[in-house]
Amino acid sequence: MSHFTFILNPVAGRGVGRKVGAELRAELKRRGVPGEIVETSHSENARDLARSAQSAVVVAVGGDGTVNEVANGLVGTNRILGVLPAGSGNDFRKAIDVPGNWRDALKVLLAEKTSNIDVGLVECSASPDASAVASNSHKRYFVNGVGVGFDALVADQTRKIKHLRGAALYVLAVLQTINKYKAPTFTVSIDGASSESRNLLIAIGNGRCAGGGFYLTPHARVDDGLLDICRIDNLSILKILNLMPKVMGANHLGSKGVSYANGRTILISSKGAFFVHADGEIIGENSHRVKTEIREKALNVIVGK
Repeated sequence: MSHFTFILNPVAGRGVGRKVGAELRAELKRRGVPGEIVETSHSENARDLARSAQSAVVVAVGGDGTVNEVANGLVGTNRILGVLPAGSGNDFRKAIDVPGNWRDALKVLLAEKTSNIDVGLVECSASPDASAVASNSHKRYFVNGVGVGFDALVADQTRKIKHLRGAALYVLAVLQTINKYKAPTFTVSIDGASSESRNLLIAIGNGRCAGGGFYLTPHARVDDGLLDICRIDNLSILKILNLMPKVMGANHLGSKGVSYANGRTILISSKGAFFVHADGEIIGENSHRVKTEIREKALNVIVGK
């Protein structure tokens, strides 16, 4: 059995992380699992703890934001990422077939079946001018997905809602945000082929699900060398509300106002400013240009199947 470092975010899932941490300590002791639990104390702390961890397997105990930070600390190393879900959405675990219950996920973890998966690299800039990007851009890896526009504004709104988790949290955030959003016109380039449209949201997926249960990129796979992209036009509120159940059931493809494609490099720009999230965490609030690229087989992960 490998030695494990468990990086626990105690505030994940509105405090679920702290509860899981207490139970996890007892369970690891009962099973005699070699390892340690370290708690995060601030933003990006999980990334730094992952970089400094000496164990063969580094486990993110939290939500997708915690997984993202740990993954950013592990890409480029020979260490292995494990996931114990304890967050609000827990979407990435679906892409690697890890159960939603942390005790069941622990069984998967201890089986130590691994797979090399793709990760995405996102570069976010406040300038639409490509020549100015290098001086003011922000780069990070993502494992599950990037959201542009309304999708990211909803992710930001979820941080203000303290009493819900899972899909209910994101549905409420949608309802609270939908009247406030003004969709800009985007220029989208997929592997060099460009088009322009006014989109409510643009979702880029390495994994198939986001927002605790919205399957915006249902055909995405973490090992196919591609990023999937779903664009939803600037529809009326009624049409958006009618589309939501279809997205949650992965039945929206083919609906009017929905387009779907995939590629290795996706560039999005707009004269109007927009929000951007990576794995549910806001990385840009005044962005004008976003570039995503695939990095094949860049991360070794414990998977369920």
